[in-house]
Amino acid sequence: MKASAQNLCNNILSRAHKEKVDVTPMKLQKLLYYVCVKYVKETGVFPIYERFEVWKYGPVIPSVYSEFKPFGASPIKGYACNAKKKSMMIDENANPTLKACIDFVWDKLKTYNGIDLAKRTHQPNGGWYSAYQKESEIISTEEMKNDGTI
Repeated sequence: MKASAQNLCNNILSRAHKEKVDVTPMKLQKLLYYVCVKYVKETGVFPIYERFEVWKYGPVIPSVYSEFKPFGASPIKGYACNAKKKSMMIDENANPTLKACIDFVWDKLKTYNGIDLAKRTHQPNGGWYSAYQKESEIISTEEMKNDGTI
């Protein structure tokens, strides 16, 4: 079952706020990307509704960009909210594989900043790089499955 990108971001932000780790909008995009890469590698299924676009500084989900753009390069202090101003998260107990993917990516990459993570996505064995070389607008599930940067 697919999830909202914003809800998955809230799961990541929950960890960040709990551990007092700064997460900027750029860092959040890259963490979200790597959670999705890990999930695709584990299951063969893309976990969210929207696709990652190929932007100059790496993979981006446009709705996540819009949601957190007001924070600029500063750490995100809140959560994504729906139209009713309520923040929602994915029930990790209902999807242990997704929880394991979030935990793996968080534990491995939480100390990196957004620029370092963007550089990581630009490596030649990455999904973003592959899509960029093809001049694609989106990163395919296959490119994510073959991403060797995580």
